Amino acid sequence: MAITIRDVAKAAGVSAMAVSKVLHGKGANVRVGPDTAETIRRVAKELRYQPNRLARSFRQQKTNTIGLVFSRFGRIGDLDGYFAAFLNGVMSATFQSEYGLTICPKLSRSSSTGVVNDGRFDGILWCKPDYTVQTAESIQRCDLPIVMMHAPGGQGPDVPKFCCDNELGLKLAVDHLVELGHRRIAFVMDAPNRSTAEGRARIAGYYAAMESHGLATPDCNVLFWSIEQPELARFRECDACPTALIVFSERQSVAILKEAESIGISVPGDLSVVGFDSTAFCDTTRPRLTAIRQPIEQMAFDATNVLISSIEGQNCPSNSYLYPCGFDIRESTAIPASRC
Repeated sequence: MAITIRDVAKAAGVSAMAVSKVLHGKGANVRVGPDTAETIRRVAKELRYQPNRLARSFRQQKTNTIGLVFSRFGRIGDLDGYFAAFLNGVMSATFQSEYGLTICPKLSRSSSTGVVNDGRFDGILWCKPDYTVQTAESIQRCDLPIVMMHAPGGQGPDVPKFCCDNELGLKLAVDHLVELGHRRIAFVMDAPNRSTAEGRARIAGYYAAMESHGLATPDCNVLFWSIEQPELARFRECDACPTALIVFSERQSVAILKEAESIGISVPGDLSVVGFDSTAFCDTTRPRLTAIRQPIEQMAFDATNVLISSIEGQNCPSNSYLYPCGFDIRESTAIPASRC
């Protein structure tokens, strides 16, 4: 049975209020002398007293826990470096502020209260929002602070949003490929991200970048492939197929590189590939992956800190924080085999 404050008080020959004052700093009007305080600490240690965190959270109506909503959270480290960089940023912020983290697959359940309103979290960090009607209703019902990451500004609910400059990133990728001589350039993403705000922003960025060079962008040049099963073989059978792919994520880019190798497509000899994220993982792929670079860890760190500040009552304006993209040229892009 767990040792309680009353057990410590009885063993030390003092009141429970005195124990609470010494061990938890409670009771401004309670006076405890130095010798008595030392006795209380010694007895608590001998009895191996541990504070009841759940009871304290109930009293304070605060859990010091953040809910991380990430509906498509992937494995860490086997196909990309995104999730490791993301969690490094989040945990750097939560640990320094002594907050815990719980990963949730969705913002709410079908209950009338919703998963975020049941007292387990102090705030929500929501990644890759889709802005569906159900999501909007969940946010309206939620009385907790919410901060969004990978959420472009100018749309969705009025909460702080953190996102890279997707339009700039796609422009850097298209400019690079056009400079190499590519004219038939496709954009590839997984179907689930098609509904996210950032997925739509990257598609729009691709079209804008291609248009700036006067290049044709038929609908078939935006490809929705499963990450687990890239459709390279069927894709390469088409007449006048693209000579270069810009891919939504590092994870999907790596899957395409592996598929290309397995079916005898040379990258970059037959096909150039540009990824997104550009973590250190890109230096381990074969060939090393040319990629749009977004500051994942910094965005996650900043977003989490703003959320914690909001939880703790600081005035945090509902700004949109836009981070510039970079571009890292490695080995997966080259001059096309035949000028197109």
